[in-house]
Amino acid sequence: MTAASAPAPPTDTRVLRVLIAASMLSKVADWQLGIVIPLAVLAESDSVALALVSFALRGVSYVGSPFLGSVIDRFDKRTVYVLAQLHQAVCLVLLASMLSSQLSVALLVLLSGIGGVASSITGQFVLIPVLISPPLRATAVAKLNSAIEVSKVIGLLLGGTAFALLGPAAASLCIGALYLVAGCIARLLPRAPSSHRRMDIRRDLAIGFRWVGRREILWLVVTMSMTNLAIGQLEPALITQFSDGGMNTAAISGVMAAGLLMGALASRLAPAIVPRWSTERRVLAAQVLGLAGLALVATPLLPLRLLGFMVECFAVAVSNVASITYRQETIPADVAGRANATIRMFITGASPLSGFLFAWASGLDGFRYWLPALSLWGAAVVVWAVYTRTCERAAEKADALKGASLGDR
Repeated sequence: MTAASAPAPPTDTRVLRVLIAASMLSKVADWQLGIVIPLAVLAESDSVALALVSFALRGVSYVGSPFLGSVIDRFDKRTVYVLAQLHQAVCLVLLASMLSSQLSVALLVLLSGIGGVASSITGQFVLIPVLISPPLRATAVAKLNSAIEVSKVIGLLLGGTAFALLGPAAASLCIGALYLVAGCIARLLPRAPSSHRRMDIRRDLAIGFRWVGRREILWLVVTMSMTNLAIGQLEPALITQFSDGGMNTAAISGVMAAGLLMGALASRLAPAIVPRWSTERRVLAAQVLGLAGLALVATPLLPLRLLGFMVECFAVAVSNVASITYRQETIPADVAGRANATIRMFITGASPLSGFLFAWASGLDGFRYWLPALSLWGAAVVVWAVYTRTCERAAEKADALKGASLGDR
C-alpha cells in the first residue's frame, strides 16, 4: 500500500467519540451496579450496614492499582481497556446466579472491582494523553467527565427501574451486557502500544510512589483522599437511608438522578468557570462549596437534602475536571499508568473506606450520622487552603524577585 492510499489516522474527534461511547456504557453499568447490589443485599439481609459494606468491597481493588498501573504502561492500552470491560461482564453474569449467597456476592463484587480499576485508570487518565493532541486535552477531559456524569444519571434510573421490574438477577445480567457492549465499542479505538515490554515490578512501583511523593502531587493526594473518605460512598449511603425509610426504588433513582444531572452540567462547564484562577484556588473554591452541600445533605428535610446533593455533585465535578487536567499536564504519558494508578490507590482507595465509615455511623441518629463525614471534609478544606496559600506566597515572592531583577538592569 502506498503512502497516498494509506488510511488516514483517526482524528481526535473520532477517537474521543468512541472513548466517550465506551466509557458511558461502562459507567452506566457501574452505577446500575451501585444501586442493584446494595438493594439486593438489603433485601436478603435486612441490614443497611451489610449492604454498604458489600458494595464498598468493589473499591478495595484500588489497593492493587499500582500493579495494574504497571500492566497498563507495559501493554497496549486499548487491549487493557477492552479486557477490563469483559472481565466485569463475566463477574456480573456469575453474580446473577449467586445472589442468594452473601459470600459469593461479596467475592464477585470484589473481583469485578479489578476490572473497574483498570477501566477507570486507562479510560480517564491514560488514553486521552496518549490518543488526543495536547491543545484539545482539557476540552476532552471536560467532555468525557460530563458524559460520565450523565451516565451516572442513566445508570441510577435504569438500575432502579430494572431492579423494580425485573428483580436483582435480571438486573445483574443487564449490567453484564452493558460491560460486554462497552468492550466491543472500545475495540474501535486505535491501538496504543507501549515501547516498554519488560516487566520490572519493583521499579514500576518505585516510579509510582515517587510521583505521589512529589510536592505538587502529595498535597492533592492528601486532600482528595480525605474528601473521598468523607463522601466516597455518599450515593449508596443515601440510597440505603431512603430505602430503609420506606421510599420506593423508582423515587430513590429519581432523587439521585436529579443531583447527578448537576454534576454533568458542571463537568461540561468546568473549563469556563473562573478560568483565570489558579488550579489550586479553583479546587479550594470547589471544596468549600462541597462542604456547604454536605451540610445541607445532613439536614432532615428532603428538599434541602436534594439541594445539598446537587451542590455536592456540582462541586465535586468542577474539582475533578481541574485536578485530572492538572495531572495529565504534569505527568508524562509514558509513566501515566503507573503514576495515576498509585495516586488513585490513595484517592479512590479511600472510597470503600467511606462505606465502612457510613456503615459504622448507621447506628447514630440524625445529624450525628453525618458528623464524621463533615469533620473529614472540613479538615480537607483546611489542608488544601494551607497549600493554596503557600503556593500563592511562593508565586508572589517569585514575581517580586523577577521585578527586582528587571529593575537592576
